[in-house]
Amino acid sequence: MKAYAWAAMLLVALCTACGSDRESITPTNGPITESVYASGMVKAQGQYQVYPTVSGTVLALLVKEGDTVKAGQPLMRIDDRTSSFATGSAEAQLQLLERNASDDGPVLTRLRAAVDQARDKFALDSTNYQRQQALWDKGIGSRNELDQRQLAYTTSRANLDMARKALAENRAQLRTQLDVARNNAASTSAGNADHQPKSLIDGIVYDLMIEPGELATPQRPVAVVGSASDLYLELEVDEFDIRLVKPGQRVLVTLDSYADTAFQAQVTRIIPLMNERSRTFQVDARFVHRPPVLYPNLTVEASIVLRTKQNALRVPASYIIDGGFVITGKDEKTPVKLGARDMENVEVLSGISADTRIYKP
Repeated sequence: MKAYAWAAMLLVALCTACGSDRESITPTNGPITESVYASGMVKAQGQYQVYPTVSGTVLALLVKEGDTVKAGQPLMRIDDRTSSFATGSAEAQLQLLERNASDDGPVLTRLRAAVDQARDKFALDSTNYQRQQALWDKGIGSRNELDQRQLAYTTSRANLDMARKALAENRAQLRTQLDVARNNAASTSAGNADHQPKSLIDGIVYDLMIEPGELATPQRPVAVVGSASDLYLELEVDEFDIRLVKPGQRVLVTLDSYADTAFQAQVTRIIPLMNERSRTFQVDARFVHRPPVLYPNLTVEASIVLRTKQNALRVPASYIIDGGFVITGKDEKTPVKLGARDMENVEVLSGISADTRIYKP
C-alpha cells in the first residue's frame, strides 16, 4: 500500500514539474521600431549596358575594367565590313523604291495605263448602253441586246473602280516602303560610321563582356558603364507594404560584405508601377553613411522605418495567437489590442500589464 501511495505522489510531482516548466514571460518596456522589409542591390547612377550599332569582329579593346572614361570616349574598335555590305544593300533597295514610287516609274505608269484603258472601255460601254436603252424605249431592238449592253456597262464600271483602287493602293504602299527604306538606309549608314562604341557618360567601365576576335552584334551587350562615385540602392517592396512607404523615410541597410554593420539610407524615389512577375514595386534609396568600399550589384537587405516608439509595452510576436490574444493561464486566452510591430516584438496597447505573466503557445 505504501508503494502505491509513493507512486501516486511521484506522479503528482512530475505533473507539477511539467506544468512549471512551461515557458512564460512578462511584457517588457522598451523601444520598438515598425518597419517594412525590402531586398535589392547596389546600382551605379546611370549604369547601362553598351550595345554596338554594327556587327563585326572586335579588333581591339581601348579600355579595361576599372578605367574611368569621359562621355564620347571610344571603348573598342570593331571591323565593320559586314555593316558596309548591309549599307550598300539598303541603298540599292532605296534607289529601286525611289524609282518605282515616282509618278513616271514603271509600276505606277503601268497602273495608270490600266486606269486609262478601263476608263475608255467604260465610256464606250456607257454610250452603247444609253443608245440601246433609247432604241428599246422606241420599241426597236430586242430585250437580249439591251441586257447585254447593260451587263457590259456594269462590268466596265466595276473594272474602272478596281483599276483606280489598285493605282491608289499601290501608290500608298510604294510610298510607305520608300519611307521605310529611307529609314533603313539612314540607320545602316549611321551604324556603319559608328564602328567604335563610345561611353555615353562620364563614369567607370565596370565590365567588358567581349574579347578581341569575338563577333560583336547589336543584340549583345559588350560593356557595362556607370557612375564612378554616385551609387544608390534599388530595393523591391512587396505590393502589400508599398502603401506604407514614403520618400524621406529612414532605411537601415545590411550587406553581406559588411555583415556586422547596418548603414543608414533614405528613400528618394518610388516607381509607381508594379512588376507583375515579382508583385513588387521598385524603391530607390541613397546612403546617408556610405560604406567605405562599394560596388554595383552587391545584394542588400533593408528595413524601411515607418515609426519608432521609445517606451512601448512589448511581447514577442510568437506569444500572440489568433491575431490578438495571449495565454494568461491554463487554456485562458486574454484579448489584447496591438500597436506597432517589428521583426521580433509586438506592442500591446491594452488588455494586459507589465506584471501579467503570459505563456508561450
